[in-house]
Parts: sequence; structure tokens; C-alpha cells
Amino acid sequence: MPPGLAGGRAAGYAFRAAADWAEFGAVLDLAYGGYPHSAAHSALAGAVFEPKRSLVACRGGRVCATLAGYALEMTLPGGPAPVAGIGYVAVAPQHRRRGLMRELVRRALTALHEERAEPVAVLHSTEPGIYGRFGFGPASQVVGVSVPPEARGFAAGPEAGGLALDVMSPVDGRAAVAEVYDACLAQRPGLVRRDDAWLRRAFEDRPEERHGAGRLLCMVVSGAGAEAGPGGGARGYALYRLRANWERSAPRYALSVREVFARDAAAYAFLWRSLLDTDLAGTVSAATRPVDDPLLALLDDPRSAAPTVRDQLYARAVDLDRALAARTYSAPVEVVMEVRDAMCPWNAGRWRLEGGAEGAVCARTGAAADLALTARELGAVLLGGGSLVQLGHAGLVTELRRGALRAASAAFRHDPAPFCSVAF
Repeated sequence: MPPGLAGGRAAGYAFRAAADWAEFGAVLDLAYGGYPHSAAHSALAGAVFEPKRSLVACRGGRVCATLAGYALEMTLPGGPAPVAGIGYVAVAPQHRRRGLMRELVRRALTALHEERAEPVAVLHSTEPGIYGRFGFGPASQVVGVSVPPEARGFAAGPEAGGLALDVMSPVDGRAAVAEVYDACLAQRPGLVRRDDAWLRRAFEDRPEERHGAGRLLCMVVSGAGAEAGPGGGARGYALYRLRANWERSAPRYALSVREVFARDAAAYAFLWRSLLDTDLAGTVSAATRPVDDPLLALLDDPRSAAPTVRDQLYARAVDLDRALAARTYSAPVEVVMEVRDAMCPWNAGRWRLEGGAEGAVCARTGAAADLALTARELGAVLLGGGSLVQLGHAGLVTELRRGALRAASAAFRHDPAPFCSVAF
């Protein structure tokens, strides 16, 4: 068994690696309100499940808390890098408030450190206040939009000459989706490479979660040109569904968008024009879009789309030196940081970061610190989102050398903003 995952006891609980996905079922059912997973969902979740990277807490031989771990490849500023995904952290109701979540996260991070595995850990959180105490910072934001019929006009946008549209099932559009998504991976930090199993998760279409809507549909835009891919000219796609609704005998179907990716600006604008112009559709909504989505610039009346920003991906450095060296920086940076990290004490202390657009090095130092912060604040800027200046103005980062805060903030920031389309 890997270091850090060996069976042990803490406050009467035993911790061990998971045997299989089935061990998670009863705990997740109770923790999330008594909604059992369907056989279809369990099959999809089990296909990406990695037992050796996952943990359970047991008492009396029964599993009472869970943590799933995933080996992911995620785009960081500068390119793809291995990261550790954490998901399905859940505690059965009768075992809450006993430190089980903290212990599971601590053991998972300790194992990554001892094995010199992925230097960055990422997760999605059901509630925003949970993981900051474990050193995870809000590393990306998303915007939700709801575009009513009267706000569909575009202020401008590229011409759609030569582009063609087709609508099909996601299964029939699989090759185009995979090709376009892979071509877009380098566009933004936070995007995760999807193999066949993760792609099947992206197509998941559980009837019980449709809430009266129809099946998931796939819109594919194709066309010749330098932007077209080798597999049939696919330049963009959207996954979406429609829910029937009639007002005064007129159709006002609700169209909800799950995912939109395109190789180029013309295909992206054409996709959104097509979604907004779908027959029968009234309001077109998308709950999870990049915070700097080009759609907000294309709409003539973005105010009526009621954009709402929320947190999305959380990140933290597992090994601070390797995490900061795994990415590039938008401006030359040379800064000494005094870091506090209660969950991963090996990260605590002073670190000198030197780097730029070509790479970086990070090492311990005895030099005077320029900035003082915690692992949480470092996690918030790790993917290029977040702002050290904002955190400084909030009193969460202390500037110890005049000018260091603004310079480091400019170096850590990435344009475009990070965004993760994969739930794990």
C-alpha cells in the first residue's frame, strides 16, 4: 500500500484505500440527501474510479466517509501538467463533526507528497467555505447566463461564411466533440484532458436529472479552412437540451447549454447564434461558462442575460516548489514568499520564485520575504485566476517589500481566465 495510505486508527476510525466504487454508494446516498445513484451512473463513475488513489474511513467494518482521487492532466499557464483530482468527499450524517473529512484530505495530500506524485491538487466544492481551511483557494470562477428572447442580438461578430450546422446525438457527434475539445485544451488553464471514459461522463444523460427536458443533443459546426480539423472539418460543438414550455399557446421552450467549444472565433459566434435561434426556444441559459466568456462581448445587451458569477475550481500546492515550477508566468517574476501551511507543513517557510514566460524555479531561501500569505491564497492564484493585489487589499496577503505585490500579481495572472469543464 502506498506511503501515507496505510491502515490506521484515529478517534476510533480505520482508514484504508478503497476497494472499488461500490464502497462509496451507501455513504454518498446518505450524505447527499437519500438519492441513490442509478446503475447507469454507477457504471460511468466506476469507469473513471481509481481505487488505489481513493480512501475510505471505516468504523465497525462499515464505510462511513469517502474520498476519490484521480490522476488528471490539466492545462496550467504554459501547458499541460499532471494534477491530482479530488472528488466525492463525503461523510455519512451520523459520523459528521468528527474530523473525518480533514483526516481524509490530510492523508491524500500526504500520500501525494511522500510519493512525489502530482504537485497540484484540484477539486470542485459543493459549498464554498469547506476547503479553505485545508489550504485550497478558489482558483477559477464561472458565470451563469440566461438570455431572454429580447436580448439575443449580437453587437457585432465575425462572419459565418462557409460554416454548416448539424444536430445529432452526442454518440453520433463523438468524433467531432473529441477532436474539437482536444484542439481547445491549450486555450485555457483548468481544462482537463478526457479519455474515452471521461468523454462518456461528459455525455451522461440520466433521465432522472432532465427535470422534464428532452434528451441531450449535440450541435456541430463544420467548415473548410485553416481552422478545420482533419476529421471532417469540425470547428465547434455544443451540448444542450430543451424543456417543453408553452405560454399563451406559443412555444417558449427552455434551452439549457451544457458545453460549448470551438476552434476559432467565427465558429464560436456561429454556435451561439444557432443556439439562440433554435426553433421553439424561449430563454437560453448556460449555468457554467468561463468568467470571461466571449459571449458576454458578443451580446448587444449582456445586462439582460443576468450574468451571475460564482466560484468553480479550487486548487492548492501539494509541494510548493514543484507546483510553482510546473507553470509559466505572464511577466518576469522574482519574489520571496513567506508561506503558512498547516495542512502540509512541508510547504511552510520562505521560498524564492524566479521565472517568466519560459519557465520558473522555486527553492527554499533564508532571504527576507517580500510577501506573506497562506496556502489558500497561493492556491487561489495557482491557475492564473485570482489576483494577489485583490487579496492584498483584502488583508489576506501582506506586502513586505514595496512594489512586490503588484509585480507578483501581474506575473501570476493569466489571460484568458482558467475554466474547468470536467466534473470529478
